[in-house]
Amino acid sequence: MSFLSDTKTAGWALLILGIINLIGALAVLVGAFDGGIVVSEIVVAIGAIIMAVLYFRFGVSVKNGDIPKKIDILAYFVRLAGIGSIVSAIFNFWNNWEVSGGVTAIVSLIIGIIVGLIILAISARINDGKQDTLDKIIWIILVILFILEIIGDVMGIIGIFTASLSLDLSILTIVVLPIVNLIIAIFMICLLFDSDVKREMNM
Repeated sequence: MSFLSDTKTAGWALLILGIINLIGALAVLVGAFDGGIVVSEIVVAIGAIIMAVLYFRFGVSVKNGDIPKKIDILAYFVRLAGIGSIVSAIFNFWNNWEVSGGVTAIVSLIIGIIVGLIILAISARINDGKQDTLDKIIWIILVILFILEIIGDVMGIIGIFTASLSLDLSILTIVVLPIVNLIIAIFMICLLFDSDVKREMNM
């Protein structure tokens, strides 16, 4: 388990996650020019590229030890989830408008931004130096969410071995992504049960 709880392992996993997401985003970007320029898909790809770069930079920082405190790694990871929700809501708005209509696009935009802001507020509470009942609630919620993520990733990996997959560029995302996500989720669970993190979150 020390391999999965090591910060360098998590750093590499986050770095690879950024690279895979970047490849996927670039594929969407290239597809937007296939058979004519689709501006809405270009905008979606730009949002995905932004998040891929953020995860890549975060992975490099964790791997190199630039974020030494485990509580800060946890908080930053949750913060990226909040940023991702907002970025996705904004950059997917145009495409959602074209595909699903104005009402659905506006609702998705508002919900995405609100969810993102809530997640950002939670991330700010994780390493604010205060210990109260809300920290305990956040700790419990994060444990549940990461356990669900682990279950989902394990099911995804099992699905890979039971499916017939063609060997192409998409196989990188299909095969590697759930494994990388599983490593990250296990690392975050290990962080949550780390004695220093538990103390910081009043557990």
